[in-house]
Amino acid sequence: MRFWIGTVLVVFGVLGVLDAVGVVDAWETAASWWPVAVIGLGVVGAMAQGHLSPGPGVVVAIGVVLLADTLDLTRGSLLWPALLLFSGGGVLLGLRRHRTNDHRDTGATPVALFGGTKVRERSEHLTRVGVSAIFGGATLDLRDAHVDREADVDAFALFGGIEVLVPRGWRVSLGGLPVFGGYDDNTDDGPVDPDAPLVRVNVTAVFGGVDVRNDPK
Repeated sequence: MRFWIGTVLVVFGVLGVLDAVGVVDAWETAASWWPVAVIGLGVVGAMAQGHLSPGPGVVVAIGVVLLADTLDLTRGSLLWPALLLFSGGGVLLGLRRHRTNDHRDTGATPVALFGGTKVRERSEHLTRVGVSAIFGGATLDLRDAHVDREADVDAFALFGGIEVLVPRGWRVSLGGLPVFGGYDDNTDDGPVDPDAPLVRVNVTAVFGGVDVRNDPK
């Protein structure tokens, strides 16, 4: 995130210098190319997670759509059709569940779209699960799941809120990409066994929030 912010500031600084010496019109250039910053934000988020999860992927796609609009590459606005496409894709993604040959589970991806959903995950060897809230609220309950050593949760909140419930005693690593949004670790502060299962919550919060806790509100 700091790399992205620093890069954006440097780019705008360079544009300002070039405008001052009469090389380019900084305002016109920024008005046409600002969606590149959105694309870069998604790329940085994917790099931080080490894989392309739905959250950063949607951010990149939205940036590409916005760039096409600002450069007048289409006859009409692509934004709303693209949002419908992304939302539908998220719903279909939520139907997927995969079990690998070595009995590790990749859980289903609950999606809250203009509403609310609550899913209790009961995988016996959970390694990865996703949860998305798009103009809605979602709760992912992992208290009945078993993690052998480590598991990843990909949480994507777009104008929505997500609650991730984890058992007491699990280690939690929380981080990600907040864009006018945020995330909080509200799990108990007591001592945790260093060998306890680790759950990494990778957040993409765009005008939304993700809350990790032991008990529901």
